[in-house]
Amino acid sequence: MFYNFLAYLFLCLSITYAWSDTEAARPFRNFLVKIPYIHKPLLCHECSSFWISLVLSFFINPFITLTYPILSNILSAFCGFFINLYFVRNQLVKYKEY
Repeated sequence: MFYNFLAYLFLCLSITYAWSDTEAARPFRNFLVKIPYIHKPLLCHECSSFWISLVLSFFINPFITLTYPILSNILSAFCGFFINLYFVRNQLVKYKEY
């Protein structure tokens, strides 16, 4: 279970970085930000890390055996959010502000 959790956190961090900071994702970001309610949650690095972690928790969920399914998805999403927040705030991962 511990290795599943580490793999989940690494995936959350890497997918969020790829979404927020790479040129390859720019066309997708520019397309999706035209939708009014998606603009802020997908351009903010911390906000997008929560939503990406939540979506990822439906596919890979390290806490599924410990709690109820919905609760484990929310717990996983917050874990992914906090690992991204830790790496960004301590400047272990560089990111661009939009």
